[in-house]
Amino acid sequence: MPASPSAALPLLLLLVGASAVAQPSLPPGETADASRLVELSATAPKQVPEVRIRSGRLTTFLLGAPLKLARVELEEREGFSRVTELADMLTVLPSKAFTVGRRLKLRLRFVEGTVPASADFVLVVSTGAEMQVEVNLQPGTPYSTWQEAEAERIQARQCRAELERERQKPDGLTGLLATGRVDKTGLSARSLYAGMQFTRLPGQPLTVQEATSYRSLGLGALVLEVDNVSSRPWTAAGAALVGEGGERLKVLRVWPTEPLAPGATWRRVVVEAEVTEAQARGRFTLSLWQEGEPPSVSLEGVTFP
Repeated sequence: MPASPSAALPLLLLLVGASAVAQPSLPPGETADASRLVELSATAPKQVPEVRIRSGRLTTFLLGAPLKLARVELEEREGFSRVTELADMLTVLPSKAFTVGRRLKLRLRFVEGTVPASADFVLVVSTGAEMQVEVNLQPGTPYSTWQEAEAERIQARQCRAELERERQKPDGLTGLLATGRVDKTGLSARSLYAGMQFTRLPGQPLTVQEATSYRSLGLGALVLEVDNVSSRPWTAAGAALVGEGGERLKVLRVWPTEPLAPGATWRRVVVEAEVTEAQARGRFTLSLWQEGEPPSVSLEGVTFP
């Protein structure tokens, strides 16, 4: 004998309740439309999170810092009425093409260098939908790798841009004129003599025989004629020009980069720096060194024209 509607109702409610409990996508006590939080760790999760979606209902994935979307891989993407991708958000709107119970794979790939590199989900078509899913890193998850990679990418872009700007600049006198480093007054020069315009310290591997300072608009250069009196090759690694008040000039380059052979005489070494007209009125101490060693040249009393 068929059961009466009133007798079947408790059984129906029991089955619906059992179905709801069996859905792993919702924590106990949340409704079908609730917001939820998914926390990612550096290692792959043991179980792929399930997210309930519904035809005609938007579900939004919000990414917390430092997560940024690079690419979205969505199974049967053509069956969705709308898929909107932003740097920190993904919104999906399933169409009626999907029947209840259909399971679809979703992978969020993050920008290069992020740990973890991606996050996987299973979208489960249901009669209820989770409207908002917040995707964050688990507290304590290290993301210094992401920060370092991002800093390196920014630095690399800046270096490439700087190299491109330098490549486009003309060389030689044309370059000086084009960049406004030389005007009608030309390039000023001043000969410096040991014991008069500068003082050299004894016992250093390089002996300065002669020095000449040059200055144009905003730039200064110190040309040294040196002897390598040591028994080892000497290679310039850096230089400093420090004023009497402790002010340091910005050294742009030291030339040459090739080593000076032991016993080499009257070899030219050039130190270029940014020097304003006001700074050129002061006196400076030059220090010139090679990698991992104390200064090989120390000149006190250096001046610019």
